[in-house]
Amino acid sequence: MHAGAWTFGGHFLSQGIRLVSNLVMTRLLVPEMFGLMAIVNVLLMGLVLLTDLGLRQNIIQSKRADEDIFLNTVWTFQVLRGLFIWVISVLVSIGIYFAQTFHLVAASTVYAEPLLPIIIPVATLAVVISAFEPTWTSLASRNLNQAKLVKIELISQVLGILLMVLIAFYNKSIWALVAGALTTSLVHAVIVNFLVVEKRNHFHIDKEALSEIFHFGKWVFLSSIVGFLINNGDRLLLGGLISTTELGVFSIAVFIVGAISMVVSRLLSNVAYPALSETARNKPEDLNRVYYRFRIPFDAVVLFLAGFFLLTGQTIIDFLYDSRYSEAGWMLSLLGLSLVSLRYNLTDQCFLALGKPKLMTYLIVIRTTFMFVLLPIAFRYYGLHGAVWVIVLSNFSSFPLAIYYKKMHHLWDVKKELITLPIIFAGLLCGLIFNKLVSLLF
Repeated sequence: MHAGAWTFGGHFLSQGIRLVSNLVMTRLLVPEMFGLMAIVNVLLMGLVLLTDLGLRQNIIQSKRADEDIFLNTVWTFQVLRGLFIWVISVLVSIGIYFAQTFHLVAASTVYAEPLLPIIIPVATLAVVISAFEPTWTSLASRNLNQAKLVKIELISQVLGILLMVLIAFYNKSIWALVAGALTTSLVHAVIVNFLVVEKRNHFHIDKEALSEIFHFGKWVFLSSIVGFLINNGDRLLLGGLISTTELGVFSIAVFIVGAISMVVSRLLSNVAYPALSETARNKPEDLNRVYYRFRIPFDAVVLFLAGFFLLTGQTIIDFLYDSRYSEAGWMLSLLGLSLVSLRYNLTDQCFLALGKPKLMTYLIVIRTTFMFVLLPIAFRYYGLHGAVWVIVLSNFSSFPLAIYYKKMHHLWDVKKELITLPIIFAGLLCGLIFNKLVSLLF
């Protein structure tokens, strides 16, 4: 509960800071810049996840996490991976440049923006900086020591945002967004390496540790690839179908829903996963009980918010943003429905805790296939509305298989699955009241 309070409070405050900075930046920069940065972030996230072997999850789950040999091997692999990602980003930028030169991308889409090949390798330097962070951060998560982690993240975020706003105020270019991200990573790495950690990692390779990393990571690697596609494939696909301005507006709706999803994900990965892993190692017979102790409060929150956003999406956008972003209103209402699917994200953490990441991979493959097959078809016949509906429905496409796996591992209780469903109506009611209050007051 202590770790959960720090994680929730810290990340809630973090998302509040992000929202305020987003409101400021949307008034300093034009929508096209957010559309371009959305693609840069998607490509960057793709490079990170396409090389992901679950190093952090491995430290949390492994019985060797207290051995220096193991931790130094993980850190060495982490640094080499960061440098490899930067090299790949340079090659990707060169590929995009030649695609633009030989008119292989439509002129009206985001991929034709001249700045794109330049921004990608510069933005990827944030990954290189983060790669030198010590394994202490993963150990802190394993031991549920969230207080220090949250404080460091907030300090880094605030300093990065201050620089970003300052540059945007005087320059009004997309480089303000890039500089903010780089500063956040740099400050975080400096604090952890020089102000917090007394014993730093050093370069070392142990064959047994490396074998464990690859054995655990092979399924995490696959799930990360398809996880990237399902979580970022919407912008990846839409980047080649709609204009930079339209993608910028869409990214605002994604930002708001994503802020909530990120809070839930942080709670799951930083609190629930370590607790479930501890239970799976020492008291596997209690896993069902611990699982539902986390599930019920998570369900209550996400179901309420799904109902709330369904009715208030347009009102929220009109209240927070200027008329250039009005179209994000209906997108936010629809995307809010996808929050219902977050109640099953804890199941993925259970499979990881049990040492069975392949089950999580199968579920993500189904969702990814659903979206990548149907989104282009829906866009062709029903435009952007149809594409957004496919994005929402893709989150629910793997539910039948998820239920089957839950029953197989004794993680299914019909009564507990249904008990929180009525909360969505409370969200709808509060949405109606919110809309009425806003209309009366403004």
